[in-house]
Amino acid sequence: MLYSLTTKYCVIALTHLATQPPDEDVQVREIARATQVPPAFLARLVPTLVRAGLVRSQRGVGGGVRLARTPTEIALADVVRATEGEGYFHDCLLTVDPCNGTRGCPRHVVWGPMRDRIVTFLETTTIADLARKSLPQREKEGRARPARRGVAPKS
Repeated sequence: MLYSLTTKYCVIALTHLATQPPDEDVQVREIARATQVPPAFLARLVPTLVRAGLVRSQRGVGGGVRLARTPTEIALADVVRATEGEGYFHDCLLTVDPCNGTRGCPRHVVWGPMRDRIVTFLETTTIADLARKSLPQREKEGRARPARRGVAPKS
């Protein structure tokens, strides 16, 4: 499982949003500047994130985006589903043919357990987990904003 630039940029942007006050919209260009994601690329990703129910978008003066759910409710798997599709979780690294792991493929015994661990990681790791880990680095750089509810560093 290799992840597209689209998926990576979405995870980066959502992680940044998780560190912002929950009641404020953040402009796409501000997210792009803070995360070094190209602004035009990021702007094209917003509709995908809105359709997936991961962000809310407000157009116009004072508009921007914010998380549609708390960061603890957004799993990495939600982002992958939005950008890559459900079939991505059933893809096989060891063949170019579609393989859902149910047929008698000799490679499945090698790849199947690893794929299952990766899917479990994506299902159980949240944007809040990533944001929590990114806060110390942002604080070092002097860029930290108040933590969102559910993202405060663990004591």
